[in-house]
Amino acid sequence: MTDTSTDSIDLSAIRVALIGAGNMGGPVGRTMLDAGVRPENLRIANSIPTSSERAAEELGATAAASRAEAIEGADVVVLGVKPYQILDLVAELRDDLPDGAVVLSLAAGTTLAQIQDALPSDAAVARAMPNTPISVGEGAVGLMRGDAVSDEQHALLHALFSSAGVAVDITEEQVHAFIGTAGSMPAFVFTIIEAMTDEAVRLGLKRDLAASLVQQTVRGAATMLTESGTHPAVAKNAVSSPGGTTVQGLAALEREGVRAGVAAAMAAAADSSRAMSRG
Repeated sequence: MTDTSTDSIDLSAIRVALIGAGNMGGPVGRTMLDAGVRPENLRIANSIPTSSERAAEELGATAAASRAEAIEGADVVVLGVKPYQILDLVAELRDDLPDGAVVLSLAAGTTLAQIQDALPSDAAVARAMPNTPISVGEGAVGLMRGDAVSDEQHALLHALFSSAGVAVDITEEQVHAFIGTAGSMPAFVFTIIEAMTDEAVRLGLKRDLAASLVQQTVRGAATMLTESGTHPAVAKNAVSSPGGTTVQGLAALEREGVRAGVAAAMAAAADSSRAMSRG
């Protein structure tokens, strides 16, 4: 996986069609607006017009009367529908896609080749695998580039996700590892934070105080690693005094198999992704 930095790209004239502004499409649309796409240039088409209007109002974007209207003149066509709907949607849009547009799929389990086979041979196809923290600008996006995507189009995709947190280039072989590492990881972290908060309450703290302390500590620990570049083991050892409270807690974590449990969760998510891609 590699991170790609690009020079600043003016997104004010870029036209984006978002087909399906749901649980993932909606945050992606918000990210693109935050990156500089103008509201009138982000056109949303959901399954029914009232849903399109509601999503457009929530995002501050523009509702399209139909999918065909949404993609007219678009530079990027984002496919935010559910995986089982992707190929039918591509077939529906095939003859109306603007020349030079990039088709960007957000669907897990549907490969670049499957989408490419349903489109003209010269169509530019890419995939993006975002995680939910992009909604607060602290997420991760894995970008997969089809053979027909030009360097300029590739840079444009990075620019569109510049407010997401981090956008990295991955191969389709790496997407399963990405899902285990970033795509599904927020849910694992939420579960761990929930467990820590519940235990803090059991130990005697009020729930709002417990939640605040746990979340701040997790945020602070992650920021320390990000800003210092320190290896987690080095940071851990620095606060583990011989016979002290922290080292006793760390020993309990090892006895309870927390490390193995986290690894198993990540592996299970990656295995599930592989199974989906095999159909």
